[in-house]
Amino acid sequence: MIKPKDGIREKLSERERLTRREKLKLFLPAIVVTIIGFVVVYQFVDPAPPRQITIACGPKEGANFLFAKAYQEIMAKEGVTLNIRTTAGSLENLKLLQAESDGVEVAFVQGGLKSLVQNDDLVSLGSLFFEPLWTFHRIDLDIKRTSDLKGLRLAVGSEGGGTKILTMHLLQLNGINTGNTRILSVGYQRAAHMLLKGEVDAPYVLELIDSKSVKLMGMPRAEAYAFLFHYLYLLKVPEGVIDFEANIPSHGLTLVAPTTQSFSPCVKTSMHA
Repeated sequence: MIKPKDGIREKLSERERLTRREKLKLFLPAIVVTIIGFVVVYQFVDPAPPRQITIACGPKEGANFLFAKAYQEIMAKEGVTLNIRTTAGSLENLKLLQAESDGVEVAFVQGGLKSLVQNDDLVSLGSLFFEPLWTFHRIDLDIKRTSDLKGLRLAVGSEGGGTKILTMHLLQLNGINTGNTRILSVGYQRAAHMLLKGEVDAPYVLELIDSKSVKLMGMPRAEAYAFLFHYLYLLKVPEGVIDFEANIPSHGLTLVAPTTQSFSPCVKTSMHA
């Protein structure tokens, strides 16, 4: 076996050192930049989203509770547990979002009610659906517009709910108040039972659509309400769309509707600009 001479061995060793030195010069800046990049990104990227959150939705008999149940099923498929907290409605939901110790991260809130709380940290995650304001009255009453409700017994929604707040705004525009009208703060289910028993003359509740003893009322001045309250939208209800066979409603109606929005305290994006 022929061994390399000492001079050749030294030259080979020197060449290997030069090659390592050249590689170090080439890759060291890239390694440093990569490390710095990881440090910077770590400072700005939010942590992984939680696997369990709580949503405040409203009463069990309301539509928002059903939507919360639907979201619960969807999120469960993604491995996220959605805990549902029932409340009186939008106003209570806003208060829960402000009270950090109550453990509510998200809540359904009726459009236009965010101004009731002085908290800039609450942000809307988006509008989800329309929430029509349905007005029912006994069929024996000749009522064509909101002003005709003066002097009757009215169920306007429960305390803490967005329905009562919106309803009272519209009633006040028509000169209706507790001084000239009996106003009852009751929820959907109780209002429906009271109307069917003749204990109230006009509640705001969706469950009475199929009843033959009450009538759904439209809003002839719906455009004016939407003009005065920017969070209200016009909804057209065509004749017979609710029940074609029974022809409910018996004629086309125009309603007003806020949107239901989901709110959360200061939600951050995954990367800051």
